[in-house]
Amino acid sequence: MQKRNRRLWIEFFEDFQNPLCLLGPCHGANHNRPAGNSAESFAPVCSKRVESSRIVPDRPPRRVSEGNIHQKRWYSRTLSTDEEKADPWPTHIAYDPTYAKVVSASDIGRVRTLNQDDCGEFQDTDSGIRLLVVADGMGGHRGGEVASQMAVQKMGDVFEQSAHPSSKEILAEAFREANESIFERANHESELSGMGTTAVALILDGRNEAYLAHVGDSRAYRMRKGQLEQLTDDHSVVGELVRGGQLSPEEARHHPQSNEILRALGTRPDVDIEFTLIDVRAGDRFLMCSDGLSGMLSDQAIAAALVEGSAEEVTQRLIELANEAGGTDNITVQVAFLPDPDPETTVTALELPDSSAAATGPWLRWAIAFLLVVGVLTLLILGGGNPSPSH
Repeated sequence: MQKRNRRLWIEFFEDFQNPLCLLGPCHGANHNRPAGNSAESFAPVCSKRVESSRIVPDRPPRRVSEGNIHQKRWYSRTLSTDEEKADPWPTHIAYDPTYAKVVSASDIGRVRTLNQDDCGEFQDTDSGIRLLVVADGMGGHRGGEVASQMAVQKMGDVFEQSAHPSSKEILAEAFREANESIFERANHESELSGMGTTAVALILDGRNEAYLAHVGDSRAYRMRKGQLEQLTDDHSVVGELVRGGQLSPEEARHHPQSNEILRALGTRPDVDIEFTLIDVRAGDRFLMCSDGLSGMLSDQAIAAALVEGSAEEVTQRLIELANEAGGTDNITVQVAFLPDPDPETTVTALELPDSSAAATGPWLRWAIAFLLVVGVLTLLILGGGNPSPSH
């Protein structure tokens, strides 16, 4: 309430330069606050710095070298007029993706002898845009490992080179090309026949909406203000049973068909990709994971681990908990912590006002205007009642 009142008085003193503004909204040329929901109207200017790390215990991480990253200059952190009109969440501030803390880790678990999961984080050094990918391979002795690695690498290549102007189109192209590459190789190499992989991918581009794409049962979650939300639906047998009300989420984790998926990359010539448009706010915490984590831990356990601690601590804690719960599958975790809004630079006008605050502004203006008029009239009456001095 203190911030909102301060903002209200600032507006009053600016409007006092033109007394007519006291009686209603004033849109004269003297108003120098940027209008609309564009980035200039509220986003603080941030210097760009990279603050991300990768932790992959059983093999070295693959990072995109800065020299090989295609500079996608068609991306802009400033929303255009058309985007403002179409923006379904215009009141949420944007963020700088280069300030996001991203940590990835993959563990073989306590039962498997081969890690068939893979993950990748790719960043455009010019714009700071991030691509996050988690894949869980399957098929044969080597097939799953090869398929997941191919999916992550192909998606990274597409992200570097794509000329598409939207995140959804980039993800669509990345998933299609990964599917084609895996399918063709599986058909040409007999030892890889039948291989495939799940995949979940997220692009963080600094705007207050983002696209997720996924195939299979690898998941994405968002933690906001202590509340965990699953952002993806499992493309699996038990996933369909849960959505149909035949199984509870807890029963699904222990169901004998829990590892049977209905969609995967590389198993067919074409793939059905599910896209999800989500809103993004500063301070959000995102989790991407294979079913080696979600199949071992309940949502309550994941939420408890994700709500506190640094990105590194959360990542390691989740893997430890999954192993303590049995570790029956490979465990891959990727977290992205978006920076909290700076309280000194946050524009309070972006907050959705409550009904009382919305009503206070006009009444306060009218009250002040009324008092000014009464004061002026009083001075005139009192001044008119005093006789002029005689000479």
